[in-house]
Amino acid sequence: MRSTKHLKENPAFGALRSIVIGSVAGAALCAVLLGVFALAFVSAGHIPQGFISPLVIGLSALSAFTAGLITVKISHERGLAYGMLSGLLLFVLFLVSGLIASREAVSPASGMRMLVMALSGALGGLLAVSKKSKIK
Repeated sequence: MRSTKHLKENPAFGALRSIVIGSVAGAALCAVLLGVFALAFVSAGHIPQGFISPLVIGLSALSAFTAGLITVKISHERGLAYGMLSGLLLFVLFLVSGLIASREAVSPASGMRMLVMALSGALGGLLAVSKKSKIK
């Protein structure tokens, strides 16, 4: 049986672990939602071009919110900071994957997307840490 003593001695490892798990969960949620919307777009036929960018920003914000929420549910502390860090890590994952896929320069909209994802993650973390758990 593995000992969890090292987790209690090193809080940085526990924080990093919860941030990575939350960000991966947010990325998984985003992938599922993008798949659902892609299926809806294919079956709808015509998609307004101006609808795609706000949809992607909204899905990114929802994913960052979920990442912050899950991160702080795991760590049980520092909701604002850990939530923001999980949102920023999720943004970095999206940015790197976008740069690999498109091989284009970073657009100015990336700064706005980073800000939205960091604030959404922070909000999710803040709500997770301030929510009282039920005592049975």
